[in-house]
Amino acid sequence: MLPTPTDNGARLAAILPSGLAAVARGLGSDPDELLDLAFASSAGAVSAGAAPSAGAPAALPGLRSFVVVVADGLGQANLKARAGHARTLSSLPQKRIETVAPSTTGAALTTLTTGRLPGEHGLIGYRIMHPELGLVTTLKDWGGIRRPREWQRAEPLFALAERAGARAVAFGRPAHASGGLTEAILRGAEYVGGQRIEDRFADASRILRGPDPVFAYLYVDELDRAAHEHGWESETWLRRLEQLDAALEGFLRGLPGDVGVVVTADHGIVDVGATQQIMMDARPELLDRVAEIGGEPRLRSLYLRPGTDARAVAAAWEEAEGARAWVGTREDAIASGWFGPVHPEVAPRLGEVLVAARRQVAYYVGSDDPKSLDMVGQHGGFTSEERGIPLLLAGALAGTGFASAVASIARTRVPGALPAP
Repeated sequence: MLPTPTDNGARLAAILPSGLAAVARGLGSDPDELLDLAFASSAGAVSAGAAPSAGAPAALPGLRSFVVVVADGLGQANLKARAGHARTLSSLPQKRIETVAPSTTGAALTTLTTGRLPGEHGLIGYRIMHPELGLVTTLKDWGGIRRPREWQRAEPLFALAERAGARAVAFGRPAHASGGLTEAILRGAEYVGGQRIEDRFADASRILRGPDPVFAYLYVDELDRAAHEHGWESETWLRRLEQLDAALEGFLRGLPGDVGVVVTADHGIVDVGATQQIMMDARPELLDRVAEIGGEPRLRSLYLRPGTDARAVAAAWEEAEGARAWVGTREDAIASGWFGPVHPEVAPRLGEVLVAARRQVAYYVGSDDPKSLDMVGQHGGFTSEERGIPLLLAGALAGTGFASAVASIARTRVPGALPAP
């Protein structure tokens, strides 16, 4: 049985719409109109009780420019444990929010930039089932996808910045300037590449001090990369955290007074050693009705042979791994609201049975890329450490009711939002 969710990432989905509305208010546009446009139905979207007519919260401040800084892999628990090495980050007003399920980069970043939960935007995991190509990864396997806008089904929000009177800009590494995922989640934003963390903040600072109001997304993936290779408890990860903190401190010091900043993440990280790896194919009797295994090591998606009883397979896995993993059927996970409203085209992208690590373990099969066996830092599952992420406020947003506005917009606007705790 999968754990009962209290939040399915709706507050993560509400951050950019809230920022758009704040810029609209600050520039004299109608924030309600921007929110209506941000949550207008995507093609084929499923309705789940969102309230498009709800007004912008009174607590929403007015801004000239807005920046969201996304620190990939900086979970709330990770930040709290290393607060002494991140004095700038730790000093900011903050809330703990929860990311989407699965707690993986493709699903979470798409939710952040589209305002839609995974069941609607469609990138509902790391390695998921494509109807023509079979198992593909949402981060890199875009070459054979003939209709990318049907694969990632929701429209990114950057095109709406012009309606608010702002210039949309995304800052990231040059390697991410193009590609399937970049097009899917950053479409509508001008891309500015900076190799180092400091370069990205310097570019953002320069543009924010220019003549145009700006609606910006700044992506830092160095902590996630360090965690995967060395673990988040490593000195390498700690140096990257200190690098981010120093770059942010300099950025905030030179920030114009009418610019609001949010710092958040896509997921947290847990470290899993080599002795904690579990080879799923060591128990062939558990796989005799399984056709394919997708997902990632902390959340495996089992695609079953035609005619197989998913509940019987889930029961067998529960008996074998229930002490180390949550096990449930796809139908149960969808019914619980984990992924928001799930479109009929999206549901088959998940396996019929989900195996989510609840202890500090990772599930592998012999056919996995050998490099993945070397990963230390992991995520994807449903634990508090993986799903808890920070919502930090800085610049013109510090001391405002922006976090409350995000919660209100999540509750009243995001399709399929669960009541936030």
